[in-house]
Amino acid sequence: MHSVLRILAVLLAGAVTALAGGKSSGAYIGIHPEGDANEGPRMVREEVIGGERHYFRISPEVASRHFAGYSAFPAEDGASFGATLYLNAEGRRAVEVMCSTYQGKLGRVIVNGRAVDTLRIDRPGADGQIIIWQGLNVADLKSMSKKLKRVGGEDPKKL
Repeated sequence: MHSVLRILAVLLAGAVTALAGGKSSGAYIGIHPEGDANEGPRMVREEVIGGERHYFRISPEVASRHFAGYSAFPAEDGASFGATLYLNAEGRRAVEVMCSTYQGKLGRVIVNGRAVDTLRIDRPGADGQIIIWQGLNVADLKSMSKKLKRVGGEDPKKL
């Protein structure tokens, strides 16, 4: 009886260690919609874009788990990359909710803790894609490859 309990304890300890200590590999991607200054510093973070103050929600409406794949391309700025992100079914629903809730507002795209692009939230596209036009670097693309399927475009392993 003691040996069975010991085995269960070891298995339980291993499971807890794996869940607690294992950071998710791959890129963090989040779309944080514009909020309001009245929501306070626990809910929104202030940023100045084009000389104007904007307040973006700390919690994303669309996150890494909502994407199934990506396709990278050189950005027009010549110094960074952009990417087309392909939504999964859950992601399409999340984008529909975000578009109906925050229509007309800005959305801040955060990748691996950095604000890389801003988009206007209007309506969900029928193609199930979101485009990041600029701001990604080679390390971002490599970390995206760990979590998402690459669908054509620039291969980060060859950059």
